Amino acid sequence: MKLLHTGDLHLDSAFCGTDSLRAEDRREAQRQVLIRIFECAEREACDLILIAGDLFDSVCVTPETEELCLRLFRRSACPVVIAPGNHDPYTKGSFYRREDLPEQVYVFNSPEVQCFEFPDLGVRVFGYAFLSAVLQKSPLAGVAPPEANGMRNLLCAHADLSDPLSRSCPLTVGDIVRFGIDYAALGHIHNRRQEDSFGNTCIRYCGFAEGRSFDELGDGGVLIVTLEEGRMPSVERRIVSERRYVIAELALDGCAEAQEVRQKLSEAISSIDEPKGTNLRLELVGAVDADCIGDPETLSAELRGELASLELRNMTVPTADGAYLAKDPTLRGAFYRELLPGLVDADPKVRAKAALALQIGLAAMENRRIPGQRDEE
Repeated sequence: MKLLHTGDLHLDSAFCGTDSLRAEDRREAQRQVLIRIFECAEREACDLILIAGDLFDSVCVTPETEELCLRLFRRSACPVVIAPGNHDPYTKGSFYRREDLPEQVYVFNSPEVQCFEFPDLGVRVFGYAFLSAVLQKSPLAGVAPPEANGMRNLLCAHADLSDPLSRSCPLTVGDIVRFGIDYAALGHIHNRRQEDSFGNTCIRYCGFAEGRSFDELGDGGVLIVTLEEGRMPSVERRIVSERRYVIAELALDGCAEAQEVRQKLSEAISSIDEPKGTNLRLELVGAVDADCIGDPETLSAELRGELASLELRNMTVPTADGAYLAKDPTLRGAFYRELLPGLVDADPKVRAKAALALQIGLAAMENRRIPGQRDEE
């Protein structure tokens, strides 16, 4: 049999960092991702769909999203099993408690382990539900494994394998293996972990279906899992996203004029595949003349082209004679020496912060325009 494993769609996200019209466009794009997921399940001839929590971003679901979910659930040619997560817990008034949910939709409704059996498919699906944003106990801890009945055991769950003190269900690999799970379909960790297999148990996080910010990089997708008698589950990823977030570094060492910087930026942007769906963050690094970068926001607006969005982060350091500054007896030298440990730190974030401080400080001491500063109107 074949199943589709997804989760962490966070439908109806607020997208607070943008205006209301753009936020609604983003929410509609999220709904389109869900449509593509169900189309993928149909195209792959899946026998089962597992949604491992956080289908919604909160318990407040818009009428448009509710109607879409009901329509897709009704049309689904296979059963849909849902494990409510910390963002969309099984609470009074939640979508999951609607009386008109189609009969092929199975929703866990207890923090204790429950089971749905599908004899025709030869599998039984175990799981549980968050009843609030917090679930601090592992539902599998201390629970006796189910008796063997010839069916394969699946787990559909929202859980955190990385932190034994997690407030988002601190499940352990040991619990999953001891319980006799063949395939654990997990949600909660958006950036997929390394694929894990322990004995006869296969454990996977589905990851995000489509990125919502620069915390979720690259293409989003779902997992297609094939279960065959006597074999470990076979897992393949299918891309379902049309939007992606990309972070790239652009070295500007030696640039002394604004035109050189623009040329390198244009070349970097033109090298991006599928620009219409790409949100690009370019981190500008290297030693350059302090005046040749200009205002990153203005440059972004001018050079964005077909990109969904372009963000420029100026992490360059001003061209200067470090050996001279190290010995400079003036305030400039003292300032440089104070920042020097950060400028050579192994952590790129520390270096970037120190470089920005050096840019701003030297510009202020030399009565120059601070890089990125807008002229007063």
